[in-house]
Amino acid sequence: MNWTMNLHKIVFFLSLLPVMQGCSWFADMTGQELARPACSDRVIERAFMLYGEAKTGLVLFFNEHNDNRLYQAYYASWDSRNTAQSVRKCWDRRVSHFNAMKNLTEMNNELARVIRMNLPDQDPGRLIAIYREEYRQVMNPLH
Repeated sequence: MNWTMNLHKIVFFLSLLPVMQGCSWFADMTGQELARPACSDRVIERAFMLYGEAKTGLVLFFNEHNDNRLYQAYYASWDSRNTAQSVRKCWDRRVSHFNAMKNLTEMNNELARVIRMNLPDQDPGRLIAIYREEYRQVMNPLH
């Protein structure tokens, strides 16, 4: 009795091998990956891409003298900083991801400082006060 039970276990495990191999073969045939890409790598890559967009926007502002480029660069820099800081939520983060987040935050803060220095002097509206971090003008418009 014991011998037949062990034989059943061996047959069961041997029958699982082709099934597991079949899944791998199917993934190869369709070109799909079996595992998702790492969360932290995707987050940092996206943050670097947004930082590149912010730098490009600043360069385009200097070439075209178009304020919209400056605002787009500011938003991209802000998004890059927030995206980089969201690496804390990833399950696969490492020290290198935290270092990249710290570097991106510093680079984006410097870029945002340069952008704010180049914002127009005359405020056509209250929205520009937000770009300059002058929230008191927006919150207390009577003063």
